[in-house]
Amino acid sequence: MEKFALIYIGGNTIRYALWQIQADQSYILLESYREDLKLGQNTHVENIIKQEKIEHLLTILKHFKEFSNSVSTNKTLIVLSEFFQRIENTAGIEKRILEEIGDEIISLTCEEELHYDYLALSHSMNLSKSLIVDISGVSTQIGYVDNGILKDRYHIPVGPVSLTEKFNLENLIQKENHIDLEKHLIEEIRKIPWLKSYTYNDMVIVGGSARAISKIDRKKRRYPLDIIHEYTMENQDIHWHYKSLMTKNLNQRIQVPGLDKDRADILPSALAIVDLLLQETGIEKIRVSGSGIREGFLLEHIHKKFGILSPMLEQSISNILSRHSVNKTKSKNLFTLTSELYQSLNGVHKDWKDAQDILFVSSRLRDVGLSVRYYNHDKHNFYIIVNSELRGLDHRQIILCGLAATFTNGIHKEAPLLQYGQIINRMDLEMVYDIGICLSLAERLLQSDHKELHLSKCSVTEDTIELKLLASDDIHFELHDASKLSPVFHELYRKNLILSYEKMQH
Repeated sequence: MEKFALIYIGGNTIRYALWQIQADQSYILLESYREDLKLGQNTHVENIIKQEKIEHLLTILKHFKEFSNSVSTNKTLIVLSEFFQRIENTAGIEKRILEEIGDEIISLTCEEELHYDYLALSHSMNLSKSLIVDISGVSTQIGYVDNGILKDRYHIPVGPVSLTEKFNLENLIQKENHIDLEKHLIEEIRKIPWLKSYTYNDMVIVGGSARAISKIDRKKRRYPLDIIHEYTMENQDIHWHYKSLMTKNLNQRIQVPGLDKDRADILPSALAIVDLLLQETGIEKIRVSGSGIREGFLLEHIHKKFGILSPMLEQSISNILSRHSVNKTKSKNLFTLTSELYQSLNGVHKDWKDAQDILFVSSRLRDVGLSVRYYNHDKHNFYIIVNSELRGLDHRQIILCGLAATFTNGIHKEAPLLQYGQIINRMDLEMVYDIGICLSLAERLLQSDHKELHLSKCSVTEDTIELKLLASDDIHFELHDASKLSPVFHELYRKNLILSYEKMQH
């Protein structure tokens, strides 16, 4: 086990993250801090960071260093964003950081920034024909990813901090400044040589401004989940927020629900970048990433120290199981039997498009709620699953995983729709029932730690579903308990459940 800390210094904010990493590659974020220094302000003319801000930066770094030492951090890495490539006194700043802080410093180019973004995104989202847009303080990195492969990249030398300053967007925005802003951005966007060469499924926005945009949209919609990663919007949502903020002065923006006052001055220009890119490409769907450069460095560190990274969903599950001290062998066995039962009922239940992912996650994480307490552990399952990091799944899939893992004798058919009706529908709940009944049955059959159990045969008639099991030992108690699900089977499929077993031959 080790603790790994990273300090990322950008043109707008300084971010600190501390992770604890286990030998099996599972990790947990222990602490995260942000300081809004806006180092990029007043640098577009002279390209120099003023001494006052340098002193403020060093003070914050010393605080972070002191904290890292206090929690016995094994490695702390300081990363300078590509913004510093254009700053004339960067060498002097790096020298002082080395002398006064002493940690390893990495200075990124724009290509390297996009590389670490891509590393984080490719291990946390499914990307196909996706336009990646990382909006930092004074620059914007653009990339095109198809089937998980980064095909093209481009650097736009403008960002919210520099645009806000250049076009006087901090407070009340004058019409001529708004026009000049859009004209300037369109000129920069049209310099991207490959932008019109591709068709796009979606845009993935990354960075602090992206997270801020998602936050105000979630507040506007009264979205039922407080999750940034994989939050989706439509192009008209972005356009609405853009036009709305452009008509407000600074005090009015601060009153917008969900908008942090530290970003109220620069968010209109961030929205301008996204909105005009959407207009130029015709993209309609936007996804927000909660992962970025910091997570890219984390994954690179894990790869170097602990070996090749596991597939993102498997790694997510491993993280959660380790965190909640769940028996991983039992978790795999439960998935295997649940999968056998579900497949044996093909033709009885519908053929659901993404059932395999839902079944995989819900069965592997069926016991996480026990880390809270036994009573109502099925309900604790839902809270833990929905609020954990499940990379590669969208919000709908995460909710369905939580509901399937909650299934015992059924789920109230209306309650999930009342709370999550923006995200799921009645057809989704039907799939949850089909998966949940198999999972609940498998759980009751696998109560022993030492008995081996597999499905031997499934026979379906007009009136019955007969499941014959192959067991390494007697399972009278397990069959008795599992038979209590017969009324649920009958309610779902209008068939009676018959269970039997035979012992394995040794």
